[in-house]
Amino acid sequence: MQRIFLLFIIAGLTWMVGFAAFISKLPAAETNRVEAADAVIVYTGGRGGRIVAGMSIFADGAGERMLISGVHKDTSRERLFELWGGPEDRFSCCVDIGREARSTIGNAVEAGAWIKANEFNSAILVTSEYHMPRAIVESRAKMPGVNIIPYVVASDYLNAEGRPQSSEAWWRLAREYTKYLAARVKAFAPGIGS
Repeated sequence: MQRIFLLFIIAGLTWMVGFAAFISKLPAAETNRVEAADAVIVYTGGRGGRIVAGMSIFADGAGERMLISGVHKDTSRERLFELWGGPEDRFSCCVDIGREARSTIGNAVEAGAWIKANEFNSAILVTSEYHMPRAIVESRAKMPGVNIIPYVVASDYLNAEGRPQSSEAWWRLAREYTKYLAARVKAFAPGIGS
């Protein structure tokens, strides 16, 4: 019994050390010009900030097409157009809306099928800083051989020093870190969880 208790303590301490490292290594929001790629992919969430950021770089010429993955079924194309700041014809011709994804894995599956259908070799992936590590792991698993370029969007979970700024933020980041660990294990040993 003591051995099991000790293992739980060691596992808990290991998780806490890893969680601290995870937070300290989260990427900063982008401020530089985006690298060129075939496509722009946005994983929805973050109260619309990701979509606005993705649209902004796409309107400025990043990528040939853009996919907004995981759009809610009740969100119309017209509503998304209200967030658009670029030429109307670029939105009309080249912005695709994915409605199937309900999770990060779903985003990666949806984006992977879209990338394959369009025969793209590179994509700028737009998501929040706390979500980017797991999004990259899941996306690389579903899009082997595709050059995935992260484009990081600031969330409201971290303050200017990169620390969680509320108890809700701590809880959200702890959940995200745990999901990230699971994604890493699955990527390392693909048979697990499938």
